[in-house]
Amino acid sequence: MENMLSVLFMQNQIDQLKAFHKMPIGEACEVTSQIEKEYQEKQKKAKVDFVVLDNDGIEFYRGALSFGSGTASHVVDHICKTLTSVKMNDQQEARKRIFLERLNEQIPDHLRQSDGLSISRNHILTNIPSSAHHRKWMVGGGILALLILSATSFSTVATSQNRAETIQDLQKQVKLEQRLTNIYEDALLGEREGALQKLSSIPKKNLTEEQKDVYTSLLVSQKNYKEAVQLQGNNPQVVENMIAQKEDVGALKEFQQSFPSPNGAFDLAYHEQRWEDMMRQSGVEMTEKRYEMKAYSYLKLDKVEEAKKEAAHIKNQELNQKIETYEQTKKELEETKKQVEEENKKDQKDEKKIKSLADQQKKQEEVMKNI
Repeated sequence: MENMLSVLFMQNQIDQLKAFHKMPIGEACEVTSQIEKEYQEKQKKAKVDFVVLDNDGIEFYRGALSFGSGTASHVVDHICKTLTSVKMNDQQEARKRIFLERLNEQIPDHLRQSDGLSISRNHILTNIPSSAHHRKWMVGGGILALLILSATSFSTVATSQNRAETIQDLQKQVKLEQRLTNIYEDALLGEREGALQKLSSIPKKNLTEEQKDVYTSLLVSQKNYKEAVQLQGNNPQVVENMIAQKEDVGALKEFQQSFPSPNGAFDLAYHEQRWEDMMRQSGVEMTEKRYEMKAYSYLKLDKVEEAKKEAAHIKNQELNQKIETYEQTKKELEETKKQVEEENKKDQKDEKKIKSLADQQKKQEEVMKNI
């Protein structure tokens, strides 16, 4: 069976992407293309970390994909544009081209044609050695698959003896890499205890940032907040941000009790809908998400101008639309109330009109409440 490549997305807050869910390249291109179009239309931005793996769990590439920026139309387009800008030696360039060819083969045809990828199939094949034996050796699975983007330099035209020595030197590195990538499989299958045991047996200095995030997420799921904070360099804000993104109010409350912070107090007040407490919280590190939260909270407090000021810090078309709808509905509600008051003052009341206005008022109040 052909060793296909897949994309594994890490922690994120994008509905269409499930954290630690491994997607075939074609499906990943389709989904990320849709998200990019949606985010550009709504003027939203988000960033998600990902890794490219093969069937054996060997990691070929890791990166961060930014949505809404317009720099890439989907995940493979991002990888192609990134790697073509990286200068490598001749041997590494050959491996890179083969890797990109494998990715390009799995892109849905309509995306390859319409998006005008910076790397076409013909371009990728340029300057790749024609020797079938040479090509098979470079793209084979297991140990040599790691070498596609390896920083370790060894010649693809070296003697058999040199190859054997190089492979021997890489044995320890490969075994470690396989242990790391197999942890993703445990996380995907819900084997949290198994993943935790594997991660805890690996020296922390050998963990990548993505792997630390996986480890931290697993520790948080076990409510082991102390070890999670230690893993993140004794920086509780990293862990608090991760919990806040999950919108797990119970976990956020527990973490805030053990590691209190202005950020945690602000986030917790928001999720518990304690709007006034949010506004009183000082020393908060404001991010795009927190500006959005604060603007929304001002709407819930019926403070439209304050909401506009907070929204001005970020470009969020959806948030601006909510504020506009709220403001317009509020004006309409005030006019409806005025009409009801005038009708009730009349000696001969039009009960049918009063009832109609009352229904209209109720609907307007519901719109404002549900924004």
